Amino acid sequence: MISRALIVPGPTDQVRRAAYEQVLGTDRVDWLTDGASLTDVVAVDLDDPDDLPDDLPDDLRERLLASDALIVAGAPVAGTPDAGSLAAWPDLMAGPVVTLSAELDSLGRRTMSKSVVVAEAPGLGPAAWRAALGLIALGGGLRRIAARVEPRGPGFSAIYGVGRFRDDSIAYVEAMSGAPPGAGLCIYESLGRDGIREYDSRRSINRVIKGGVETGLPATQDEPYAQFVASLCRGDGTGPPPALAPTLADAHAAYAALMRACESATAVTL
Repeated sequence: MISRALIVPGPTDQVRRAAYEQVLGTDRVDWLTDGASLTDVVAVDLDDPDDLPDDLPDDLRERLLASDALIVAGAPVAGTPDAGSLAAWPDLMAGPVVTLSAELDSLGRRTMSKSVVVAEAPGLGPAAWRAALGLIALGGGLRRIAARVEPRGPGFSAIYGVGRFRDDSIAYVEAMSGAPPGAGLCIYESLGRDGIREYDSRRSINRVIKGGVETGLPATQDEPYAQFVASLCRGDGTGPPPALAPTLADAHAAYAALMRACESATAVTL
C-alpha cells in the first residue's frame, strides 16, 4: 500500500495534494524535490505524463524511473502501458458518470453517447483522457473513431472526434485544454430509443428525459479525485478496482485511438 505521496507542481497541484492529505494525512504528503526520498512505497502525482521529462532534473528523473515509485498522472503514458505508471480514473469513482452508468439499462437501444470536457488547465492529454473515460463508461467500447485537433487561441486547443461504438451507436467526443478562466465544462450524455441520460456541469444535475418529461437524478457531491486517491490507497497501489478493469481497458484503447486519429486523415479502427 502507498505510504507517502509526492506532488509534482502543476495547474491542479492544490486539488491533487489535498486529496492525498485527506487520505494519508499532511505529514505523509510533500512536494517532489531534488532530494526526495524514493525508498518507501511512494506515489508521485502529476498532471500530465508529458510534463515529467521537462520538469525534473536529469538525476531526479533517472532515480524516479529506476525506483519502485508509482507515477500517477492525469493521462496515460504514451505507447505501451508502463507497470510503474497509472492513469487516474476519478470520473469513474465518483460524480456524474457513476450515477448515469447505473441508469443506462433503461435507455433501450442506444443511439448516441457524447462526452465533452473543457479544462482550464493546459495539456490536451488529461482533458482527452477524462473525455475518453466518460465516453466509454456511457457507450461501451469503440469500434472506430475519427478526430482532429484545432487550435482555439494561445495555449487553448481542442480535439473533436466522432465514431461508432461496438453496438454501432454513434460516439461523439470533445476535449479542450487551456480554456479561459471560468470556461471549464463537463457534459456527459447518452441517448436511446426510450429516453436520455444527461449531466451538464453548468447545472450540476443528472437528469432523465423520458417521453418529454424531465426527472432529476441526485448528482454525487464527492470530489472525484479524492475518491480516486482513497481507492488507490486502500488497494495495492498498482491498478484499478477489479470491477473497473474492463471499462478502463476499453478507455485506454479509446484514448490511444483518439490520439492516433488526430494524426490520421482517416478513421482509426480499434
